[in-house]
Order: sequence, then structure tokens, then C-alpha cells
Amino acid sequence: MKRIIFTCGDINGIGPEIALKALNKLFSQRKSSQFILIIPENVFKTTVRLVKPLFTFKIVDDIESNANQKYQVSILVTSSFRQQIGKPTVASGEAAFLALKTSFDLLKKNLADAVVTAPVSKTALRLAGVKYPGQTEMYADWCNVKNFVMTFLSKKLRVALYSIHIPLKSVSKSLNSKIMVAKLDTLVRMLNIDLGIKNPRLAVLGLNPHAGEGGIIGSEEKELIEPIIKQKKFNGVLEGPFSSDAFFANRRFENYDLVFGLYHDQVLIPFKYINAGRGVNYSAGLPIIRTSPDHATAYDIAGKGIADESSMVEAFKYAELISKNRKKKISIK
Repeated sequence: MKRIIFTCGDINGIGPEIALKALNKLFSQRKSSQFILIIPENVFKTTVRLVKPLFTFKIVDDIESNANQKYQVSILVTSSFRQQIGKPTVASGEAAFLALKTSFDLLKKNLADAVVTAPVSKTALRLAGVKYPGQTEMYADWCNVKNFVMTFLSKKLRVALYSIHIPLKSVSKSLNSKIMVAKLDTLVRMLNIDLGIKNPRLAVLGLNPHAGEGGIIGSEEKELIEPIIKQKKFNGVLEGPFSSDAFFANRRFENYDLVFGLYHDQVLIPFKYINAGRGVNYSAGLPIIRTSPDHATAYDIAGKGIADESSMVEAFKYAELISKNRKKKISIK
């Protein structure tokens, strides 16, 4: 029986709402799965007035002592935090961080198979004194993994990032051949093992307009990217570097299993445009499985009961698929 964790995300955003809505949808579809929702007790009581649970549940304050219980949904309550719907606060940052750290502790103890994290606010995390720039970096640090890749998944398009949450002016200086090769290796393994794609093909985008125009507009493509693509180990796997605008305009991504971009907006603008809030964020390269919706906290609609849980549901489905594929790979070995 698979056990999947959901975290509450930012308690002043739509996280608690879409977590409950996702559980309502999945409860009847996944009778063989168990779910854990990590959420402050007061926030859970408030949210159930907004979203009526269609599932039976048990409120617990400790999963270990209840590990053998057969409740399909366990509500793991944490300390209460003051809600101020619609804005980032110290309390919302602290609550989100506590849920994330608690989820990792459960995964580390093998008390769950994967975690689906609701959206958090980087502003709230910073107000709370949390130094991590995002959830991907948190889990990577807790796993003591240096080589990880922020990846976005959907049926129509898969993309991955070389750099994540850094200023655009720093991207060129951050480029490093050894790091890029390691990330590409991670992505090939992820596609093969986690997603079950036997002979993956990856497109690599250029950094500069027109992919450098043969060195006229920039040298990164000729000096760094092209030599990596030509490495024998990547023969038949990598192609590029491609000019981003023409690549997406001509829908060339349909010919590849994943597109590797060098900075955040280069691939996330087309990804989010194409998937309209139904994509999934996946932290590739970690020993644990963590997925998340591809959207933010949506403070503007928080507390109104109108948030769409589709991306949260898709995040669960990918967590479930990856867990199944990893176990299949282990059993084959």
C-alpha cells in the first residue's frame, strides 16, 4: 500500500484548500493508497468549513505510533499558526516550513513513499527566517544531494532547468561544464528510471538569442554547450543548442522527451502557457520523491473556495507513477 504525504503549503494561500479538494477527488479513486495531510490544527478546522471532506479521516499528532493503523487519510496536525488570508506573514512561512520539514522526517524514516507539496511563498519563508530560496533546494539540502534538477512534467511538454532561483545577470557566470554534464546525466536517469522512458531524447536550448548565431551574439554555445552535446556518452541522446524562440514557436519540443533550459523563464513561460496550471514540479535526482503543483500561492483567490486542484491531483499522479517505477526497477535488480 502506497502512503503519500500532502503538505499544507502557505496557510494564507490556496494550499490547504487544494490539498483537501485533491484528497476529496483521490479518496474514492485510490482505495489502495493511504494519505497523510500535514497541516496546523486550527487551519484544518478552518479549511473544512470551506471544503467539506468527502473522506473519512483520523486526526493524529504522531505518525510513528499510528503507523500500523489502517486509516486511509491521516491528518497530522502541527502547532497552530495565525492565519491572515491573502498575504505572506511570518506565521505562514513558519507553518509552511514546519510542514515541509515534518514531511522529510517521515520520508527519511520510510514512513511514506512520496510527498506532494502545496505552494509556498518565498516572501513568507524569508520573513520567517528560512534561508532556502525554494522547496527544491530545501529537500536537496536535507538529502545532502548537490546534483539535483528542478523539472516540470506534463503530457504535452517536459522541461528542466540548469539554474533555478538566481538573477538573470548571474546565469552566464554560473554555467559550468562539469555541473551541466552532471545535471544532464541526472535527467537521463530520471527519464529512464522514474518515468520509464527507455531511450530518451533531450533538446538543449542555447543561452543567447539565435543560440549565439555561431558566436556572433555570444560564445557560451560554441565554447560550452556544443562540446557537451558532442560527448560520446550523449550520442543520440542530446541535440542542440536550439534557439528558444524558434524551437517553441515551431513546436519542436514535440519531438523530444525533455527540453533542458539554462534559466527559469526560458522554459517556464512556454511550459505554463501550454499547460494552463496543470503542470507538475518535480525534484529530479533526489533519493526521496517530491512533486508539487506548478503554480504559486494565489493569494488573490485564497479563502474563496474557487481554487482549482487539478495541478495538485496531477502532482499526486506523478508521485504515484515515480514510486511505482522506482520499486519496479529495484525488483528487477
